[in-house]
Amino acid sequence: MNKKSAKKKQGISGIGFVKILCLLSMLNLSSSADIIIAQNNKNIASENWIKEIKNQFNLIIDWHHCNHSAISECLNIYPDTLIVLDLSDDFEIQLSLSQLCEENKKIHLVPQRRYESLYHDKWTYNIVTSHSAQMNAYFTVLDYFNWTQGLVIADEDNIYNKNEFLEYSATFNYLAVESFTNIESLVNRVIKPLGTTLYYIFTNSVLSSIIQESLKSKKLLLEGDGLILNQNSGYDCKIDGAIIITVKGQEYASSQKEFLFKSTENLLQYLFNSTAEPVTAEEIRYLMKGYSQKNQFSIINIQEGKREIIGSVFDGEVKIVKNLIFPGNTHNAPKSDKKILHVSISGGATNPGTPPMTTIPLFCNGAYTAWSLINDNTLGILKNFQVRYFIYDCGTLNYDEKFARPCFTKDIDKIGLAHISSASVIATGEMKLFTSLNVTIPVVGSVALGHALSSTALYPMFTRIAISNDYILALSSLFLKVLGWNKLCVLYSDDPSNKVSYSTLIENAKKYGLEILNPESLREIPDNLNRTTIKKYSDSLKAVFSTQARLLALFFMPPELYYVLEELYDLGLRKGDLVIFVSSSLFLTLGEYDFMYTYKVKDTGVPMIIISGQNWVGKVGHFAYSKIASLYNVVPYSYACNYYDAAYYIAVALDSMINQGLDYYDPYQLNLTMRAQKFIGCTGKFSIDKDSNDRIMENFDINVNKIDAASGNVTAYKIGEFHPYSSVMLTIDIPIIYGDGSTMKPEDLRNQDNECPFSDKLVRTFTKGRILAFGICFGFALISFVSAAYIWKTWWNINIKELKERQEISLQDFIVQITIGIEFFQFVAIGPDITLISSFLAKISNSFSLNLENSLKLKNGVFWIVIDGIYGAITVWLIFCAVILLRLDEKFPSVSFLRFLAWLADYLMPILGNLCFIPFISMCLNVFVCDQSIGEDFTDSFLVQDCYYFCWKGNHLIYAIFSFIALLCYEPLAIFCRPLWQELQMNLHIYTSPLFLMVKSVVQIILIAMNKTVKRADSAIHGALFAVIMAAYIGFIFRWKPYNYPRFCWWQALSLIGVLWLSVLSTISSNVEGGYLILFLLVCIGWVLIGAVGIYVQRKKYPSLLYRRKGLDTTHLFRFAFTFGKLSKTALSKIVPSRASDEYASKDFSIVKQAY
Repeated sequence: MNKKSAKKKQGISGIGFVKILCLLSMLNLSSSADIIIAQNNKNIASENWIKEIKNQFNLIIDWHHCNHSAISECLNIYPDTLIVLDLSDDFEIQLSLSQLCEENKKIHLVPQRRYESLYHDKWTYNIVTSHSAQMNAYFTVLDYFNWTQGLVIADEDNIYNKNEFLEYSATFNYLAVESFTNIESLVNRVIKPLGTTLYYIFTNSVLSSIIQESLKSKKLLLEGDGLILNQNSGYDCKIDGAIIITVKGQEYASSQKEFLFKSTENLLQYLFNSTAEPVTAEEIRYLMKGYSQKNQFSIINIQEGKREIIGSVFDGEVKIVKNLIFPGNTHNAPKSDKKILHVSISGGATNPGTPPMTTIPLFCNGAYTAWSLINDNTLGILKNFQVRYFIYDCGTLNYDEKFARPCFTKDIDKIGLAHISSASVIATGEMKLFTSLNVTIPVVGSVALGHALSSTALYPMFTRIAISNDYILALSSLFLKVLGWNKLCVLYSDDPSNKVSYSTLIENAKKYGLEILNPESLREIPDNLNRTTIKKYSDSLKAVFSTQARLLALFFMPPELYYVLEELYDLGLRKGDLVIFVSSSLFLTLGEYDFMYTYKVKDTGVPMIIISGQNWVGKVGHFAYSKIASLYNVVPYSYACNYYDAAYYIAVALDSMINQGLDYYDPYQLNLTMRAQKFIGCTGKFSIDKDSNDRIMENFDINVNKIDAASGNVTAYKIGEFHPYSSVMLTIDIPIIYGDGSTMKPEDLRNQDNECPFSDKLVRTFTKGRILAFGICFGFALISFVSAAYIWKTWWNINIKELKERQEISLQDFIVQITIGIEFFQFVAIGPDITLISSFLAKISNSFSLNLENSLKLKNGVFWIVIDGIYGAITVWLIFCAVILLRLDEKFPSVSFLRFLAWLADYLMPILGNLCFIPFISMCLNVFVCDQSIGEDFTDSFLVQDCYYFCWKGNHLIYAIFSFIALLCYEPLAIFCRPLWQELQMNLHIYTSPLFLMVKSVVQIILIAMNKTVKRADSAIHGALFAVIMAAYIGFIFRWKPYNYPRFCWWQALSLIGVLWLSVLSTISSNVEGGYLILFLLVCIGWVLIGAVGIYVQRKKYPSLLYRRKGLDTTHLFRFAFTFGKLSKTALSKIVPSRASDEYASKDFSIVKQAY
């Protein structure tokens, strides 16, 4: 109590002149009491309530009491009473008291006037804010969030709110709740079918709590939903994300009783603090008009079960000062829109262990289109709802538990009411995973064809749009018989589903009299193949080749399917040799896999005939096709039709449940409802067989793949229909275009026709040719060793002085540093094959190291074009050597052509003599690799790079002679010239030991020789030898310090350690199956550790001695970096002493003279 109040207590009690008559009707107590308490509102007033008011103001307020039946008499007895405090909640009593107070000029205070126009507004006032002010604040908040529709739920005491909501927006639905019973039934039958997302509750707090819990239990308060309450209905709210509009200062009132008590206390305190002596009724009226509390409101947000004040409403303006959340623990405000139904789909492209399957998202366009049409009410179902889908990217064709489990688990809350799965392996894996995660929902298979998925016992929550493999294979067998084909071969993987497919084909082959030609023992090939492991089963593929059968049934999933086709190509099969039958149309584009030999697959895999369920049937099919095409600007794949029906299938079942008042969040009820659906879809008539998970279908499409002339991709197209239960079983609308381009049906058996001029069956390893290749390759390695030793001893047996003082780095220094990176990739390229670990790293290595044989496709004569180019480049290099070493430009200064050659040599010699050292020698040695043959003589062997060239005769013999001469000239001269470049550079600070350059040249040539010979014979031995040589080479670097700059020596060694680490893991990858991702990770981890150690040691031991000046113009440095022969002998005499030791300088530059 303030000072003013204390002063009034000591005098004549200040506001004690204001006599307050408390009229709380309907309860009479003893007349001897100080205050007569009468009430008819148990929710508001109580004896303790009145006592608390009295205790708060008994020193400053004179309390009188009277009986409700004698109100007029009491007013006559206490004529000084100015205020009547009326806490009755009876509307008629309030009106009668309002009339009486008007007649007696008394201030009439009521909790809140409901129908304000019926009261005498000059004398009757609200204790709390007026109803109109509260509703204005409420609608101001709705305006702020742009909520213009939803469901208003009110009890009988708040029925008057209806017209106000309808005046605000005609799109509101209104629901009157009369009792506490049957709330759950009301939610199921009335509220859920409305599809509303926003709920406005105007009831007492007890009924409000029941409604809130029912909405929550029925999953109507999820992400995308909103709940807003007034003060009375929000006292006990615990729903996270709910919004409550309260009177300012009353944010934490726990009941209407507490709310009114606090409001009354605030009002009386306001009047007490605001009056002077004496006080009249008119003065109190004036004060009531200025009572500022009535139009100020707070916005409460329930967060983690607690009330948080996050904003305010005043004078038609909303201010949000804290982050607020909405149901579903989201910060995104729900839209004034339809109720969201969540579903999910396996629609990503990721395929663990193989490249992405980019066609799967294109298939899913069908589902996305159906849901879009449902959401805009085009399809006439779920009119009050909106379907929202979540896309999982957890596998497409191959199910990998280690990949799928964390992928699904992190977003399992977004699984929704139902899920659309991908292929059979994915569908079975996903359902088992869902079970382990305690997730039970219906799953629909769009392209899941596996045998086991038909079983309701194994997969009771599964149904599918696609036709099962068993049924397709039975139809395929019948189709072959109808076409007149009777002989075929079969290959299948040991995957359980493919084994079942094979058994089904065998059963139907016997039924229809089809003969399978390849031996039964050679039909099965293990699953999870790669290009290396499939070669172990070459006998199975050779058996297919030798039967001459044109028809081949393949039961493999990509990429194994493609590996098989590649091997058939390598056996000599080409366009027109095969007609492939598969059990599904997954062979659609070759863009899915980054295959090195996709042209092989295109040659052997076209045509591929697929019997499938119908697509784009009737008006619905044509409509769906046009919508998908227009929405995504693509030609829809046939499986997009399956996905369209899968999405519609789920939606039409949900619509049926909503219309029946069923709980669509019950997965078992949804599953039963889905199984009962019958409709005309994109794939024709749809219904589920009562005894299985399969659909019932009578007509089928015949599809054939073809190579698109524009894009080069392989696509499928429909050629006709198959009607197995009709008198006319086959309708062909478009002739099949076979591999040879004709439309004439080929015979069962083919004639052998190879790309090479011999049968692949005759090819064998030619031991003599391999020995000869060993001799030639290592002979040149020996020549390099002898040449390097002689050159070093005669010309380059010099020492280099260690760099100890800081120098400004030059362009020449940069060039020397770059050699580390180039040599790193060169050693990687001539080492063990790293393709299995990382095809990308292999490509990078081949590109940076100019490994032409792996960077280019050298088939069909390209190899010889490249060889001719190398011969020409070596010839040019030899001319440059003659001009520079013999100083021809100075001896014949009048010959401008020689001066031009000398100038050009400055730039090209380092490239041709150093950068191209490995690729030139490697390509020339390829001419001698003839270790495969069709006979016993040398002339029966053929060049590995081009099988049309037989070795050691004709053109090959000529190329072999030229290669021998080229290597004999190029190799020693290149070794000699490697140290020469640095001797001619003015600004070079990083010098390389000539001894190291000699050793490096010999090591490189030895490794090239091993790459051409040992690697082809045994990759494991090659890897071991490579590792040993690299280890010795690294030891040499640590021992003899090849550079005058210690930091550079350190990183040269570390780079080669990185090569050694990669070579060891590459050797392992070539001799084990699988685990390539682990090996790749080990490579990365090893390189990171090497780099980390390198940086750490460098900081501790190897300081930087080179610095770079800012703003340096490097154009002049670049010009001087390659000035071979441009400097006079006088200039040279100034260069050498400037950086050489005294001992070196005293030799009178004899070394440089000898070099010239």
